[in-house]
Amino acid sequence: MTSRLVFFLVLSLNLLAVSAGVIIYIYIGVDSFTEDGFITKLSVFQLLVIGWLSYNIFRTQRIQRRSSLWRDSSFVWLIIALGFLFLAVDELFLVHENIDNFIHDVFNMEETALTDRIDDFLVGLYGLAGIGVLFVFRDELKAYRETFVFFVIGFVLFFVMIPLDMLINRNDILPLIFEQEHASILSIWVAFIEDSLKVFAEVFFVVGFFAILQKSKEAMEENPVG
Repeated sequence: MTSRLVFFLVLSLNLLAVSAGVIIYIYIGVDSFTEDGFITKLSVFQLLVIGWLSYNIFRTQRIQRRSSLWRDSSFVWLIIALGFLFLAVDELFLVHENIDNFIHDVFNMEETALTDRIDDFLVGLYGLAGIGVLFVFRDELKAYRETFVFFVIGFVLFFVMIPLDMLINRNDILPLIFEQEHASILSIWVAFIEDSLKVFAEVFFVVGFFAILQKSKEAMEENPVG
């Protein structure tokens, strides 16, 4: 299976899911973009797939190399796999939202427009941490330059998602611009866009990691060990 076909299939799946979610809301009134909706479940699934792909890249690279695990730059793929496993757990069990609540409780903080958005800042830190890991292990990634476009697009969509989430985290910004009724309606649609950007960002990450795994397997076949 080629990367182009994977991209077409995964993108089609997400377009279908997002379109179905919007149609269901318009005609039935059920919000499929909530934390327990099927869009979130799709996101969890895709995060697990990305983690699985990264772990298999790690396994493939380890077959090729005989150096100590801790001195081998292929260790980055295991770190990434664990990172996406954590993101899937976070998505499913609302870890960053609970950390937000925990911080408020521990420090006896009154919720303000700023502190109520701690969970959004945490999500931003997740993204920066991911970029940091890729930068530290950039030499390992140079062999896969042709996949960089997927990760660039994925991160762009991810970081566009964060300010949208901040915008609707509280009912305090949109009402300053629009009447309350219009602000409430707009908030719902911004939430739909935000969750859509999240799953579409994951599409590009899925394809990027799939392409790297394919190239790693091809390299192993061309240079078999033993």
